[in-house]
Amino acid sequence: MIIRQYRKIGMLLMLLAAGAARAVMPERVFIWQQANAQAAAAANSNDWRRAALTYQQLADAGVRNGPLFYNLGTAWLQAGEYAAAAAALQRAECYLGGQPDVARNLKIAWARRDGRENAEWPWQRLVFAWHFKLSVFRRLQIAAGAFLGIWLALALMRLGWLRAGRTMLLPLLLVWVVFTSSYLATLHQEHQAGHQPQLPVAGR
Repeated sequence: MIIRQYRKIGMLLMLLAAGAARAVMPERVFIWQQANAQAAAAANSNDWRRAALTYQQLADAGVRNGPLFYNLGTAWLQAGEYAAAAAALQRAECYLGGQPDVARNLKIAWARRDGRENAEWPWQRLVFAWHFKLSVFRRLQIAAGAFLGIWLALALMRLGWLRAGRTMLLPLLLVWVVFTSSYLATLHQEHQAGHQPQLPVAGR
């Protein structure tokens, strides 16, 4: 009897959550469309700032995806807020991977933020190019594939195929450690970014 009551309560909570999600989605779609319209009609830095602030509403509401952060970063870039642009474009890169448009705008934002004509990639981005070229989701897939491969190698060793298992095990362990670390580092950075103010400093 008690179990049935808990099930009913659980079903009710799921229905309420689904209803709340359906109520939120149209509002977020409206804000997205409004921001896109503002960006399309922008004629000066104030117009771009208005579009950026509208995109920022979605980020503040917990929306996390590459197109949002790309549009947000591009709007801040056009508004002349280069530090905010770079921060948003770096987040876009996490979700989209090494897209040429994201990389180009990010380099422009870095250069203008530092008062330079051109910006060069830092050495970390050259050494760990794969980390920045691959989206966080692709890195997670690679880590998961390596993890499954590790268990396959252990199973082969268990079945007596020691040489095949050992040959597979070390490379798979290395791939799993590297890509899991990369994935966790991105999660940490995104968590930190989500808790920091995204708006430019007042008075700039």
